[in-house]
Amino acid sequence: MAGEMEKLFALAGRIHVLLRREHNRIIDVEWMCSDERYAKEVIKLARSTASEELLALAERVEAVHPLLPRPQPVEVPAPAKVEAKYVASLR
Repeated sequence: MAGEMEKLFALAGRIHVLLRREHNRIIDVEWMCSDERYAKEVIKLARSTASEELLALAERVEAVHPLLPRPQPVEVPAPAKVEAKYVASLR
């Protein structure tokens, strides 16, 4: 858990720097790490920008943040097996 919090703090710090430099927005890194609603708003703000790096950082924060819900894996059904007609013989 401590390793995840260090990663989260580093990611939040990088988002802070990019938002401040490129968009003149200031966020509270510590609050982002401890409050779920604030983290969601910062992620929404990062996604509203046109920066590819901020989009990637937002996805990484969602994966690491302990308070945010983890996305559920989607099960893709296997395609139905098609009977191979006329493979080894003529009609």
